[in-house]
Amino acid sequence: MSELGVHRIRLKGPWDVSAPDSKNDDFERHHLPGDWRKLFGNLSGTATFRRSFHRPSNLDVKDRVLIHIPQGTGDLTDFSVNSKPLEPISLDPLKFDVTSELIDFNQIQFSLSFEPEQFPEVPGGLWETVFVEIVDGNIPIPPTF
Repeated sequence: MSELGVHRIRLKGPWDVSAPDSKNDDFERHHLPGDWRKLFGNLSGTATFRRSFHRPSNLDVKDRVLIHIPQGTGDLTDFSVNSKPLEPISLDPLKFDVTSELIDFNQIQFSLSFEPEQFPEVPGGLWETVFVEIVDGNIPIPPTF
């Protein structure tokens, strides 16, 4: 654990992405982070992002595992881990507690809606890294709603 009791694992690299104009099962592999326009040009709509990861090792029974999604991505909906829908525990930054749903090999999936022409100054999409955060179980996570 770091000094602050939080260890981060970056979910960079290959993500499965379903473009706004594709069918539900039409995923393509993309290297992320990368902004919306790099992936889809000026196409508006809702894209689905999917990424697999292993259960972090050496977890203490009190530790919590969170998914941290950076701000400025677009409107996020339908977040799930291992096909189980979850609500955020924090909106700023956007975090989901996935601790109780972890298995040896996990998959997160969520949808992002973005209108690039309406927000020309915002990159949108997963232009910053998504993290798995392991939080020391002895440190309370303050509510940030």
